[in-house]
Amino acid sequence: MNVYGGYAAIYDAIGQTAFGEHLAARVLEWCYERDSQSQRPLRVLDLACGTGAAALAFATAGCSIVGVDRAPAMLDIARSKARDLGLDVAFVEKDIRHLPNYDLQQAALLIQQASFDLVTCFFDSLNYLIEDDDLVWVCQGVSRLLRPGGHFIFDLNTEAEFITWDKLDEVVYDDGDYLVYNRLSYEPDHRLATGRVVWFTREIDRWRRGEETHTERAWRDEEVLFALRANGLTLLERRTPEGEPADERAPRIVYFAERSVS
Repeated sequence: MNVYGGYAAIYDAIGQTAFGEHLAARVLEWCYERDSQSQRPLRVLDLACGTGAAALAFATAGCSIVGVDRAPAMLDIARSKARDLGLDVAFVEKDIRHLPNYDLQQAALLIQQASFDLVTCFFDSLNYLIEDDDLVWVCQGVSRLLRPGGHFIFDLNTEAEFITWDKLDEVVYDDGDYLVYNRLSYEPDHRLATGRVVWFTREIDRWRRGEETHTERAWRDEEVLFALRANGLTLLERRTPEGEPADERAPRIVYFAERSVS
């Protein structure tokens, strides 16, 4: 399913990148809290980087950054934005479930084992992985790519959020040039949430319509912990996007994990 193909430009134009920028800033603050001798990680890998919001924020802070995404349309925008800002960011088209498989020469040169201080994955991107082993595969790749003591930080929508998606229609954006709405639903028996994203863009005297269907999985906390522990990653804490302590009652949790030193 080609999600974020037609929607990529709309996603970027209506400001949905703001959340990635927000979390990147929070993560940099967290890193400084843990190690006041170093205000930023030196080398960062941003998974499911989209149009580059978080990656560009890390680059602006002075990090060496590699962004990975499987959606070419999103990466095209990310590369254009980096070029316009004069930032040296490497963007790689790749499925984040298969990070250890260096099937692309470009990826092999940029994505080296045990070479990253920090790996991130923001804006419920991991919820898009819906098969039972997907989260384990991602954590396996992350563990191999992090240096010992490096951190993996990601956020997930929780089931507490998805149960509110009971045939819910919501207008996401409406400014006269763009109209975007979501039709949301949730199947608790399968823990699968569906968002039918419909948008209209004004083109002089007419409107152009587009539509995509996005499916997300409600990963339970015990599944997250299993995927981390099975790959030598230790959970340090859970927070809300605003930085407060979080549990499964929160609609979104930011997980902070560390690769074992031994």
